[in-house]
Amino acid sequence: MTLHLTTFEGESRGINALSDFRAQQLLPRLQAINDKITGISARFVHLVATDAPPTDAMETQLEALLSYGEPCGTWPANTTGASFFIVTPRFGTVSPWASKATDIAHSCGLAVKRIERITEYCLSIKSGLLGKTYLSQPQREAIIALLHDRMTES
Repeated sequence: MTLHLTTFEGESRGINALSDFRAQQLLPRLQAINDKITGISARFVHLVATDAPPTDAMETQLEALLSYGEPCGTWPANTTGASFFIVTPRFGTVSPWASKATDIAHSCGLAVKRIERITEYCLSIKSGLLGKTYLSQPQREAIIALLHDRMTES
């Protein structure tokens, strides 16, 4: 059986996944790991699994269904020199969000196998000499520990 995965961001730059308050709390903790980190933004991205590629009508319905919340106005237009981290529900599990979203899609008559929401984080990093930005492996691991709940997310 082949599943088709389609991504939906909701808005042009996605749906905001990080409140200003939470970003202000996280930034000093991230800067303690690497002082060149200048900003953080996060957006939700939705993965939709279907048996066949979605039709145009289905894509329109999914776009409408998955457009909610505040647009991600803080997502950088230029991501050169940025580092990205993707947080998903723990592998092998179905998140409560996915269960409810899939039920709603079925109620709307959409033939989807599953809808899942992931969070994509973008860290803006000040470039160093020769325009290079760098996070060491221990720094990346410390950042990952800050951005996700290891009990429920991967």
